[in-house]
Amino acid sequence: MNNDTRDDIIINACCPGFVQTDMSSHKGPKTIQEGAVTPVYLALLPAGTTSPKGNFLSDCTIKNWG
Repeated sequence: MNNDTRDDIIINACCPGFVQTDMSSHKGPKTIQEGAVTPVYLALLPAGTTSPKGNFLSDCTIKNWG
């Protein structure tokens, strides 16, 4: 993954958290807007970003996975 020298491709994973949607029967503590913060943050990372890169994030914070 880090062997690719193109600076315009960054791959990360994220969890929006427990969001008030039909999927959670509207029981989550986060609004849809709050749940969208981390995915939007990752989608808008500028070219050349070195971190986060190849990480799992929740609440815009890198988390350990596994």
